Amino acid sequence: MGKTAILSKYVKGIFPVAPTPTIAIEFASKIIQIKEGGYIKAQIWDSAGQERYKAIVAGHYRRAAGALIVYDVTKKSTFEHITNWLKNINEMAEKNCITYLIGNKIDLLDSNNNSREVSIEEAQKYAKENGLKYYETSALTSVRINDCFEDLLQEIYNERRKIKGKLNEPIDKNAKVLYLNKSTEESERRFENCC
Repeated sequence: MGKTAILSKYVKGIFPVAPTPTIAIEFASKIIQIKEGGYIKAQIWDSAGQERYKAIVAGHYRRAAGALIVYDVTKKSTFEHITNWLKNINEMAEKNCITYLIGNKIDLLDSNNNSREVSIEEAQKYAKENGLKYYETSALTSVRINDCFEDLLQEIYNERRKIKGKLNEPIDKNAKVLYLNKSTEESERRFENCC
């Protein structure tokens, strides 16, 4: 499906040459500038798709403020698993977890347009019915990779400010980093010290 490739392209700017399947959970972070001029630090977890890691992965949903559900536009079977992923997010993530649906590997359509197994219309319909924003991306060619992450992060930021009643307060342009999740800074320190 390309979750790890999408994350690598967004965080490091590189497409992994020989990607290996994610084992349980992988972690990355990135500081981005938001529209108001401040900065946020995104803590991004790449979860394994295999069933055997489900129990390990479930614990990482609990504090998720946002999620990208990724499928391969050239493999219908990956699209059919979206409902399970969405169910897990709805059951285990934060109440207001903002979720986007990502159709990846559109670069494969350039060489063979017949390789598409999930139509744009089908994916958009599913996204609309489930209240998801939809993007089509390519980790290989960088198409809309930054857009989907940064739109999600901006939406999470806006939601957090609205919840805290500070939507109209100006952003401190001198602030270093805003952590979207109150436990982000603490858990990041634990992660950095653990390995």
